[in-house]
Amino acid sequence: MSPARLLFLVALVLLAPIGASAQWSAQPGDTVRNAFGPMPGTLPSMCRGACGKACPESCSQSVTFECLDSERARRVVSYTCGTHRGCREHDDCLDACRMNADGLDCDTYCHTQAIETWGIERASSWSMGSGPFDGDPIRFEYTLHAPNSHEPAFRCPEGARLSCSSGLGRCLTAGGAAVEPVFDSYPTAGPDAMQVAAFRAGALCGERVCNQATTIRVDGQDTCERGRCTRYGVEFDYRNADPAVPLECSASTTGGGDFVGNLLKGAADAMPQQGQGPEADGMAQLMGLFQQVLKSADTSEDAQISMTPLDEAGNPIESQRVGPGTDFVPSVPRSIPLPAASGRLVVPMYQLVDIGDTSDRVREIRCTHKGWPVFEVAFQLQF
Repeated sequence: MSPARLLFLVALVLLAPIGASAQWSAQPGDTVRNAFGPMPGTLPSMCRGACGKACPESCSQSVTFECLDSERARRVVSYTCGTHRGCREHDDCLDACRMNADGLDCDTYCHTQAIETWGIERASSWSMGSGPFDGDPIRFEYTLHAPNSHEPAFRCPEGARLSCSSGLGRCLTAGGAAVEPVFDSYPTAGPDAMQVAAFRAGALCGERVCNQATTIRVDGQDTCERGRCTRYGVEFDYRNADPAVPLECSASTTGGGDFVGNLLKGAADAMPQQGQGPEADGMAQLMGLFQQVLKSADTSEDAQISMTPLDEAGNPIESQRVGPGTDFVPSVPRSIPLPAASGRLVVPMYQLVDIGDTSDRVREIRCTHKGWPVFEVAFQLQF
């Protein structure tokens, strides 16, 4: 046994009482709710025990709503995933290491353990979310997007009512047709939080949302700074805001066929920030800078890298820049100024058409103000 591996095992044994409070992997046939592992980077560790990274695309996904009261509902995003003892042991290894073994490369160690125990063929298949599996799938249910986050409440759009049966809720029109609920509020947000009302999401007609619909057909009928696109966004009334502080938004995207780009983006988000500390050399700092660029992008297509030489005073020579300039407009705005403490706000977004990838995707957007959540919405982008 190598000295590094012996040191790792000693650290886990000495710190075992602390690790006992971790969220260990679920077992075959289990149904678990809001089960998260330790967070090594900016992404929460979800679907602990599933074969594959986080909640892999091989899991079947569904969205249902549970009635909170006569007018509001709770959204439940469920993943049904294949599992195997090797996958569960691998996730347990990662969770224990991330809680108790600072400074160790947990990913490399646990990946190596899985390969040595189960063989590279099985471990590689599991890493892609494939089998073999050893029992019934695990069902993971999430009403939160991260540990200790606020749970959103949803309501039916205008002209529809909430129908509840056995705890499950559906929005039905007067004619009995089912329509999708829309964001309402965060019931647990404090009195200092910015409040929204009359929330709408959908395609944009000029500077307004045309109709409430989170399924967006990307047809390229609009023109954006970066090429043919489809514009969409959200619109709402707001109050109790501080105009000196902007609305801060972030987005995450699932689906899409850019395997390499999505892999790089996911890896950057999941890893602790690299290239920090006095021991970091020039290459480590460069890799850390590259990771920061990937993390700052909402999607792999928004990861824009540019280079420019410096003049004698150390200032960038913009005329010689290679790559996008400082006027680059991301597909989802990161910071939105608030003109007043209350009013009506439209947050515009767009999706490019000519990206070499016409696979459908889901884009989730969440916005905060002064640390409090303001709204969240998931758009289905169809090409």
